[in-house]
Amino acid sequence: MSKRKTVLIVDDSSALVDALTAAFEDAGYAVGAAMDGEEVFRKMAALDPAAVLLDIYMPKINGADVCRLVKAHPHWKKTFLVLMSARISDREIDMYRRIGANEILRKPFEPEVPLEAVRKAIGAPEAG
Repeated sequence: MSKRKTVLIVDDSSALVDALTAAFEDAGYAVGAAMDGEEVFRKMAALDPAAVLLDIYMPKINGADVCRLVKAHPHWKKTFLVLMSARISDREIDMYRRIGANEILRKPFEPEVPLEAVRKAIGAPEAG
């Protein structure tokens, strides 16, 4: 029995979380969601996701700090991490890559954009 590939979507916009959840579930991934930076770690411990889509500007703990903490954790350091933001400069993109982001997406985007990035990084879920 294979483990279903899980994606954790973290954003304080419920509309974006809903749209991304629908896209990833339709593609066959298991999906979890968190609405702030503190909730991320509880969800990661419970779900052990292969990929995390993470908004940069969130309440409680921002996405950059979450990224640093995830990448410093021995069990999660290889987790594919996508940072997302509407406000991001080229200089910030370089900094986010240095702290461990595997992909950086500028909002708005169609759900297919992060879906394709995750699919390339962790593979498509197995049918079944």
